[in-house]
This record gives sequence, C-alpha cells and structure tokens, in this order.
Amino acid sequence: MRRSEIPEVNAQLQQYVAENVLPRYDSYDKAHSRRHIQSVIDQSMEIFRKLSAGQMDGGRRYELNPDMVYAIAAYHDIGVCEGREYHHLSSGRMLEEDVRLRQWFTEEQMHVMREAVEDHRSSNKSWPRSIYGRIVSEADKVIDFDTVFSRAILYARAHYSEMTDEGIFRKSYGHLLDKYGDGGYMHLQFSDSPNAVRLAELREKLRDPELMRREYSLFEVHPLEPFMPENARVLLLGSFPPPHERWSMEFFYPNFQNDMWRIMGLLFYGDKEHFVVPGQKCFDYDRVVDFCRRKGIALYDAAYMVKRLRGNASDNFLKIIEPTDIRSLLSRMPLCRTVVSTGGKSAEQIASILNVPVPPVGGSVHFTLPAESRCVLEEYSSPGSPEHLSEPKAARTVRFYRMPSSSRAYPLPLEKKAAAYSTALISL
Repeated sequence: MRRSEIPEVNAQLQQYVAENVLPRYDSYDKAHSRRHIQSVIDQSMEIFRKLSAGQMDGGRRYELNPDMVYAIAAYHDIGVCEGREYHHLSSGRMLEEDVRLRQWFTEEQMHVMREAVEDHRSSNKSWPRSIYGRIVSEADKVIDFDTVFSRAILYARAHYSEMTDEGIFRKSYGHLLDKYGDGGYMHLQFSDSPNAVRLAELREKLRDPELMRREYSLFEVHPLEPFMPENARVLLLGSFPPPHERWSMEFFYPNFQNDMWRIMGLLFYGDKEHFVVPGQKCFDYDRVVDFCRRKGIALYDAAYMVKRLRGNASDNFLKIIEPTDIRSLLSRMPLCRTVVSTGGKSAEQIASILNVPVPPVGGSVHFTLPAESRCVLEEYSSPGSPEHLSEPKAARTVRFYRMPSSSRAYPLPLEKKAAAYSTALISL
C-alpha cells in the first residue's frame, strides 16, 4: 500500500519530496536507501509530536515547524552520491541549493535546515546547533539488533573479503561494541527518547559474546548472483533459497521437492519430467540454464539477506533483513517488462519494495520505472545495485504478477499451477 500523507506537513511539500527527492535514494546503498530515509522521516515526526506536547526532553514544550522537521529528514543523506565521508556536508549544501524549497521556507529557515543536516551524524563530536539538528540526529539512530548487526556483517564482508568467517564475526562484533557498547561513541540527543530503552537492550546483548556468536550464525546472505540473460524479458522472484543441504543443483529452485522446473517442463514441453535427470533425484543444471537463456527468463529472490529462525526451507520462519533492490535489477534488464513472484512471502515483499498493492493469486498490478540516471555509491556489495553511473533510460511500465507458490506445500495441482504461470509467461 502507498504511504498516507503526514497531516502536520504541507501536502505540496510532501508531493515534491515524494516525486523529486525520495526516488534519488533508490540507487544509494542500503544504509542510505529510501527505506532508511522513510524511517528517519517517521521517527522525526514522532519526536516532533512528543516535543511539541512536552512529552520528551524533561517535559519541555517546543514550538517547532513540522515542515522543517520533515524536509530535514528527507534531505539528510541526499549527498551520499558525492561520497560517504562528508555526505552530511554535501547534503546540507544540496538542501540549501534546492530553489524549489524556497516556496515553503524563508532564507533563515533554509539556513537552519542546512545546519541541522550537517549536524546529524552520530560520529560528530560537537552538539547540534539547533533543536532541529538534535531531532534528525536522534531519528537517524538505528537501534535495532538485527538491523545494526546485519549491516555490520555486510560491511565487513564487502570491505574485508579475504577474512575468514570468524574474522568477519569479530570485525562486525567489534564495530558494534565501538559504536553502541558501554562507552561507545554514539550518544543520544534525548535521554528520555524511545531510543534509550532500545540502546539499553542492545548493550545487554553486546555484553554476551556467546549470544552474539549464536545470533551471527542465523544470518544468511544470498548464495547466488542474479541470473540475468541479455535478452531477459521476465524476472522470477522467489523469497530465498533453502538450506544448501537441500539443493540438487547449484541454481535457483534447487530443492528436488520444489515443482518450479516441473511447472516449466509441463508449460513449455508438455512434460513435467523434462528438466529431471533420468533415474536421479535432481534437475539437469545445463538444460535448465540453457532454457532460461533462450527464453529470456531472469531469476533472483526478493531477499538479499535473511535471518533463518529455524533450519528449514519454510518461508514462515524466514525474517527478511535486507530486501533485494528490485528497481536496480530491472535497470540492468532494459527488455524486461514482467516481474513474477513465485510465492506469498515474495509477493508481499516485492509489493512493499515497489510500493504497490499485493495482487491476488493469479492477478497483477503495474508500476512505472522512471526515466533517470542517478549518482550511486556502494557501501557494500549487494546484487541488484548498479556498480557505476548508468546512461539515462526511458521510462517503462512493468507488470507485476503474483503466481501460486511452486512449493508442494501450496495446495494446488501441478497442472493448475502451470496454467496460472502461463498468464505471466505467455509472451515467451
């Protein structure tokens, strides 16, 4: 579902930000993505309401401009495209240089907002120069165990690829201790903010190395690269691969009990066993890959990183930590006009990422990829994120289909599943 407007904030300002500012974050790294920016906006407005009502900062009541709070949160990371180290300074400058904002703000307000954006970083040693800087600095703090641990793991994997798994754990854990641990450099702007409780809970976990090691073992990064043939016209997205011991080949839908390749065999060749190796309980890797290349079928999953709460393949026990950047995947497949979810969890995740309604099983909705070329900075590797500046691309409409799960746990005969998939794959 699309997000509703914030009642305290000027509707025209929100529309301008939604159409011209937030889309720029879609190609930024995950720590500075649209998802993060929206979280900072939400938390900034929550703090604004509490401060306005005298419910924080020791009961002091503040007279605040909600439009300023909103704009500061929306722009606070916009300068990441010029480099991460000084992005707070670049972001402040870019906010002040946006002439469109002057229809809602005075020059004095613009200057205060620029200072607030410049002051938002946790590593800043000086105190923010205004209450607006304190608000965005507090809202920018992500104090959620799974989020901060997973980001530390991804950063360590990307920047220290030569390290062993044990080394990655120690590097990730050490970073969290330095930032969030007792005596860490991150400090709260308001001692009575909701973050105070979260920080206390996080610090308690950080004091237990064995608990941290157990938690580390539950995180999984997608083991495969996106499969994207040059002629890709359809993108199939599941949720996440099963544990590796269940694989019968090194490719997507590798579990021999999953019926995806039987569906494809029945649909395209009239034989559900077309992709099965005769006499063996495995699929024919070469035949599957060749088929996908010829038909222009791209494959990946809706999640890049998960926390597997139980050691099985069930979507019910998968917590999606980092979603796949689907828009960026599509930007690398200019011929693709169709996205297909192959299960309920993937459908919900795709709809959330694309900001569209979840279609019914067998149904579809459409969305538009805008014509634009964006500045990109990679903080860590992630399939689905472009590695360099792209050439401008024309806008295109893509249709998103929700198909029945290919898992045998989904109660639908194979023939009916194949008939459903035919509606999305008829062009092939």
